[in-house]
Amino acid sequence: MKKYLTGFIFLILLLSVCSGQTEPDSLLRRCMKTTGPASKYLKDYKIQLGDGVLGSDFRYRANLSLWKNTRYRFTMCTADDSRGRLILSIRDDLNRPVLSSFEKGSETVYSYVDFVCNKSGIYKLYFDFTGNTSGSGVSIVSLVQ
Repeated sequence: MKKYLTGFIFLILLLSVCSGQTEPDSLLRRCMKTTGPASKYLKDYKIQLGDGVLGSDFRYRANLSLWKNTRYRFTMCTADDSRGRLILSIRDDLNRPVLSSFEKGSETVYSYVDFVCNKSGIYKLYFDFTGNTSGSGVSIVSLVQ
C-alpha cells in the first residue's frame, strides 16, 4: 500500500511540473517562422520597454559569445501594439560598432541582419525601439548553415 501511495504522489507531482511549462508566445512563434529554413535556433531575447528620452543610448543590453568564421542571423520582430520598431546594434569587445539593423540616413529598419564573425569573443547586443518609443518585441539569434 505504501508503494502505491508513494507512486501516486510522485505521479501527481510529475504532472503538475509538466503542466507548468508554457508554450512559446505567439510573437516568438511568428518570429521563428521568419528566420529561414537554413537557420538553426540558438537563443532569443524578449524586449519590452516604455518610452525613453529621445536621442539617448540603447536601453536593453546583452552579451553574446560568437565564434570566428560562423554566420549568424539576428531576426527582430515587433509586436503589433508597439509604437516603434525593434532595432539592434552589435559592438565588439572594444565597444566599436560592428553591425546595425537601422540605417540612420535613410531611416531603414531591417527585419533581420546576417553577421559573419571574423573574431571569436564576447559581443555586446544593444536593442531599442525606433525613436526611443515604447514597444515589445523579440529577437532571435540563429546559426545560418
